[in-house]
Amino acid sequence: MNLEYRLATEQDYDFAFTLKKSAEYGPIKATFGWNEAIQQQMHVEEWAAGKPMLICIDGIAVGSYKIEINADHIHFCRFFLLPEHQGKGLGSKVLKQLIILAEEKQLPCKLSHLQGNRVGELYARFGFVIDDSDSQFVYMSRALFTNA
Repeated sequence: MNLEYRLATEQDYDFAFTLKKSAEYGPIKATFGWNEAIQQQMHVEEWAAGKPMLICIDGIAVGSYKIEINADHIHFCRFFLLPEHQGKGLGSKVLKQLIILAEEKQLPCKLSHLQGNRVGELYARFGFVIDDSDSQFVYMSRALFTNA
């Protein structure tokens, strides 16, 4: 298995929406109700704000994520894996790379996920803690660990 990452291109637009839908349909439907037109519009806006990195196995895209580096933290978002690739260690590999980046940049990480999405368990295993939550989202962060 050859794992690699690449920046999404315009040709990946439809795949990115299909990926999000396959990974988050259940939690979105449970939290908001799935509205195809609204989800398509959100995808247009997210895509315009910046393309994600694609997670590829043997050259075939199976997931995505986006890292936004801010002055005071790194924001991790748009993390999706096709259902048939979940639970196989790919998410752990992505998060290990995120943590290496955070240590290099000396910045804490922040993220959020939908209530009811099991990805929160993965984040917790990597040291993310819940900072806040509401009826729709769970907000988590991972402090920068220093050797004092």
